[in-house]
Amino acid sequence: MNRKCQVLVVDDSPLCRQLIIDAITQDPDVEVVGFAADGEEAIRLVAELKPQVITMDVDMPVLDGLSACERIMSELPTPILVLTADPQNQAPALTHRALAAGALALQVKPALDAGPDAWNLAREVKLLSTVKVIRHLRGVKRPGAPAVSAAPPEAALSGASPVGLVVVAASTGGPQVVHKLVSELPVDFPAPVLLVQHINAAFADSLVGWLGASARLKVRAARDGDLLAPGTVLVAPPGAHLTIPSRGRVAVTQGVPRDGYLPSASMLLESAAKTYGKRVVGVILTGMGTDGVDGLAAVRAAGGTTVAQSQESSVVFGMPGAAIAHGVVDHVVHGDEMGRALVRLARGQAPSR
Repeated sequence: MNRKCQVLVVDDSPLCRQLIIDAITQDPDVEVVGFAADGEEAIRLVAELKPQVITMDVDMPVLDGLSACERIMSELPTPILVLTADPQNQAPALTHRALAAGALALQVKPALDAGPDAWNLAREVKLLSTVKVIRHLRGVKRPGAPAVSAAPPEAALSGASPVGLVVVAASTGGPQVVHKLVSELPVDFPAPVLLVQHINAAFADSLVGWLGASARLKVRAARDGDLLAPGTVLVAPPGAHLTIPSRGRVAVTQGVPRDGYLPSASMLLESAAKTYGKRVVGVILTGMGTDGVDGLAAVRAAGGTTVAQSQESSVVFGMPGAAIAHGVVDHVVHGDEMGRALVRLARGQAPSR
């Protein structure tokens, strides 16, 4: 007999807790094993009950939800779905803190009178229950990792580079890796960077703001017709495909999901391979599913360079694992070293092993 997906619900509002419980238990394969009204109680219950997934409110007494996320992910790593009722006012700070703390997903609470159907939580928590999360210690390097300067040497990037475009694909667990990657690229990085990050649409703008706050490059959401220029990071907007119809310019178009994703990383990578050929570097980071695998295959077939995040550094090894299994990856790189790897490739050097 299969074990039910066990969920801990954390929210200081009795009404919200009940709505969340009602929404989750609509699925007979999901059960709520406990609930907490503050972050301290949540930490105690995680140790006691060992749930497979936690739904976490943000504003709570005693210890707020994001501080609780940090403690849980450093002491008792468990997939966490952060729920917030006010994305317009909270989202910039919320996205930054929640993702930095190790939360896997963010979702907006519907109106309290919307009923349990509007929460649509059962599928999300079942999906997250399959993730084997890694310990998330903020500010602590992995054992044996080389010391990394705040900025890679910028003078070494002067002159012609074999890299004309970098395309990055990421899903679950990706924002933390993307944040570190983008923050470590020097101001004179010679190629534009395009990013497809699967994330709840309500938090897309705040993700761009979070990435841009620590980047030396300009980070913004891509717009139809934007020029591709060094020193910029263009992020695919939610609900649309980002492609490169011709060299030097992007297109943002409406369409149907491909392999369940809108935007599709494979569509972007395939268009990059067609227009930039061997000057493309395609990167696939942590995430569920296989989005980006066909795209990496196209980049490799065009003579470009392909990179995948290593298994030990991936929260979810689905996307990079599938790419490696399909034989379309040139270099496997630890997530902490992805920015350095791109700098080396831009210099015409192989990433350090």
